[in-house]
Amino acid sequence: MDGVSYVLRPGGAPIYSGLGVTKAGGIAGGYVSIGEDFNFDLPDYISIIEKVIFKKTMRFLLEFKEGTRKLTLKHGHGPIPIVEQKLKGWNGVILNPVCGEIPPSIDVSPLPVAVDIQGFVRNCVEGEEIVINRKFNYRVSSDLSIFHANTDEITASGVTVDELKDYGFNEIIISNGYNGFTLYTKEDGKTVYTPSVRGGNEVGNGDFLLASYFTLRLNGEDTITAARNSLKLAESFSILGQNVLTRSG
Repeated sequence: MDGVSYVLRPGGAPIYSGLGVTKAGGIAGGYVSIGEDFNFDLPDYISIIEKVIFKKTMRFLLEFKEGTRKLTLKHGHGPIPIVEQKLKGWNGVILNPVCGEIPPSIDVSPLPVAVDIQGFVRNCVEGEEIVINRKFNYRVSSDLSIFHANTDEITASGVTVDELKDYGFNEIIISNGYNGFTLYTKEDGKTVYTPSVRGGNEVGNGDFLLASYFTLRLNGEDTITAARNSLKLAESFSILGQNVLTRSG
């Protein structure tokens, strides 16, 4: 759950990544972890692979002020027990923990995989502001392997684009807030994609972008087409947020 400007609402990668998958024409299934204190309905666009119940829902406080963002962990929980066998039958897997709930030993190969850096490199101390203080070193061995981080995360984690390529990632997306994102691929090198419109939604944008791009690639689009189309979808999400499924744009 996210407390945004002290208003509590559902959050997390299943919400935003699932939305990106669905908007891009895919079907989203998720490992969902909630607590006994979770009083919201789960979105109907997510097919639940496994629902894990903890005493308390993982909860963050997000504060925005003068262009800065402060993220504090209010409640945490332990790792989610993921059984790789249950992932069979899906076309691809998104690994997008927010605070270490996915074990770094998980191996989803040879399935196509998209990985978000955030939960692999954050500290997770209840009551403290989130700080990136761990090196990212997760390796993949899938033919389609996509990585995402924002500029702050890639800088603070100490990992470079060349290292990510050595770790097995074939396509690398680095988000830069309102300025769009940079895509690195073997075929096309470095390409910058800049949005034409900028909305006010500031939560879940990276999760949505990665999931929509990954889904478009799984559906057969080449890297340039997928990047352009996911940029358009991300523009709509930045304006409409979760209403992007029910409104055009």
